[in-house]
Amino acid sequence: MKLHDLVEAYIDYKRSLGMRLRSQAAVLRSYCRRMGDICVDEVKAESVLAFVAGTGPVTTRWFETYTVLAGLYQYAISRGFTTKSPLPVNLPHRPPPFAAYVYTVDELERLLAATDLLQSVLSPMLALTMRTTLLLLYGTGMRIGEALSLTLQDVDLGEHLITVRDTKFFKTRLVPIGPRLGKALRHYHSCRCTLPLPAGANSAFLATHTGIHLNYKRVNKLFCRIREAAGIRRQGARYQPRLHDIRHTAAVHRVIGWYRAGANVQALLPKLATYLGHLDIRSTQCYLSMTSELLQEASFRFERYANQEVCHA
Repeated sequence: MKLHDLVEAYIDYKRSLGMRLRSQAAVLRSYCRRMGDICVDEVKAESVLAFVAGTGPVTTRWFETYTVLAGLYQYAISRGFTTKSPLPVNLPHRPPPFAAYVYTVDELERLLAATDLLQSVLSPMLALTMRTTLLLLYGTGMRIGEALSLTLQDVDLGEHLITVRDTKFFKTRLVPIGPRLGKALRHYHSCRCTLPLPAGANSAFLATHTGIHLNYKRVNKLFCRIREAAGIRRQGARYQPRLHDIRHTAAVHRVIGWYRAGANVQALLPKLATYLGHLDIRSTQCYLSMTSELLQEASFRFERYANQEVCHA
């Protein structure tokens, strides 16, 4: 059996189970191109190791690629397409876990101010669109892909509700928005409606000057320019603060707010998970990086609890 045929059969199989398999399919097809037009049993172990390892130090990408290929070969062996896996047996040590960057309120304000550098005659709405995108991500905690997929009809400013459709886990959810974010979105909406509406109410909410959906790669490049202009960076780090980290920041800041308000954080975490579109609370807990601010609020909460216990002892 040709490697190409195996890869396509595996992708079709996984998608028949309801998986999108977008990034994994890209890895598998890249693997197929690297190995060439050969049969499954002709793949050399050293070639596979070179593909998995890539260049540079071992990162989480090494293990992500390994996991994708392991799934492919488990499928192939179980169906008799091959008898063994050419994947490396000895795995390197895992690198330290990736730590999301949690922006401070001051840094968020600097990001918003830095969107002004995008103002241009050729694209007069670009600065406002990027500013609105940042506000939307922080105010709702939604994924960047979800925000870029929104249409005009998805944003109900009268009811202060956003409908997020066909999400990461094939679900649709309603996201309520507060009055301050609602005001910013209303202003953007009025300006957005001066741009073309190629699909009527189904046209992109966050749009280019031609009225179509913004492209993620372009938005990410624009964000990197904004971040640099705002002077936000990790010193000596391989990974710089990301656009996706605004979602982490929204979650952390929400929990800090609950602590300060004296709320029952444990009882509210499942609601935060639903709001963020997570399947369960474990995914949400991964977003709650222990910042000094969050640690301080948690310590204050414990101190109050401990004092009460001492008083009633």
